[in-house]
Amino acid sequence: MTMPEDEAAKTFQEFDYDGDGYVTAMEFKLAMTARREQVTGDEIDSIFGHADQDNDGKINQAEFTKAWNA
Repeated sequence: MTMPEDEAAKTFQEFDYDGDGYVTAMEFKLAMTARREQVTGDEIDSIFGHADQDNDGKINQAEFTKAWNA
């Protein structure tokens, strides 16, 4: 099931704590914790390994939306 574009954008903004247009591993962990979902370092590494298409260590909105809908 895919997430509507506006919902994906809203969720991305929720995860992008500093508003710089990227989600870092720390921001991802903070957002998941705020949602009361625990993630391990290995899980975050796996998520970023799949979502971070340009391998810059952070996820932009396009990468986030693509990964979320995968």
